[in-house]
Amino acid sequence: MVVLAYLKLIRWPILVLIAVIQYATRHFVIEPMLAINGYGLIMTERQFLWLVISTVLIAAGGYAINDYFDAKIDRVNKPKTVVLDRLIPRRVAMATHMILSGIGFMMSAYLSYKVGLWKMSALFIFAIFSLWFYSTNLKNQFLSGNLVIAVMSAFVPLIVGLFEIPMQNAAHPESVEQLGFSIFNGPAYWVMGYAGCIFLLTLCREITKDIIDIRGDKMFGCRTIPIVAGVRNTKSVLIGLYLLIGALLLWVYQEFLNVHSDLHTSVFAVVMISIFIQFALIFRSKTKAQFQQSVRLNNLSVLLVIMSMYLLKLSIESYFI
Repeated sequence: MVVLAYLKLIRWPILVLIAVIQYATRHFVIEPMLAINGYGLIMTERQFLWLVISTVLIAAGGYAINDYFDAKIDRVNKPKTVVLDRLIPRRVAMATHMILSGIGFMMSAYLSYKVGLWKMSALFIFAIFSLWFYSTNLKNQFLSGNLVIAVMSAFVPLIVGLFEIPMQNAAHPESVEQLGFSIFNGPAYWVMGYAGCIFLLTLCREITKDIIDIRGDKMFGCRTIPIVAGVRNTKSVLIGLYLLIGALLLWVYQEFLNVHSDLHTSVFAVVMISIFIQFALIFRSKTKAQFQQSVRLNNLSVLLVIMSMYLLKLSIESYFI
């Protein structure tokens, strides 16, 4: 029971998803785009494993400290699922944060030094302090907390490119000299595109969760978007964000994806359908359970975006063969 409580504290399903996203970004987006130009990955699998583990540990530490500061609110918003004080002492959550974040940072700092990108360790320091500051100050503020979590989510695939692409540029300076630009800009843009998509979907999910948690947040003086602007206006913001996501995905498909496989088109169509369903869900939602349906559909959209990475790999390989 206690082991399950610890796994729940650090949100183990999300940690698994983080690892999946990073491996998908590496092997389904960057690697095939390098291969069609005659290049291979520079970061070794062991080094990449260190990157994934350090990211997962820092995220786990962030979840632990978030629950530490949110224990009172969670007893109101999620009385049946809260584990702190009931199964795990709060001081243990603080220790868990310090240990996991500390190990994660030391691993990331060593990795950054080992691959010749020692300045990258500053990004991990930024992530740790952002998650701490989010839990202590920003989470209950208007929009800023939502933006921090969305940025941290985008950081998950982005950090993979931030390591591999500079290493490629340093190893192959002739590509810039001969062409006048880096041939590795292509995979970099795709990684940024996926990071941007995850950023927007996460932002929508976090705002929706603020509506779900509005009762407990009000009791403790929080100033989230639904409390400050009202639920009706917040629903309008969500519909506008999903409309933006749909428009951007449609543009990406028209510009870059319509030459790829029919299966890729089918997954894109499902993602678009899920976005349009969100309009109806959010518009008619009034209860906590109805807004939770929107959150679950948002999670499905994220999984479909990750699946599209694998389909992109297949499309690239079949198209260029």
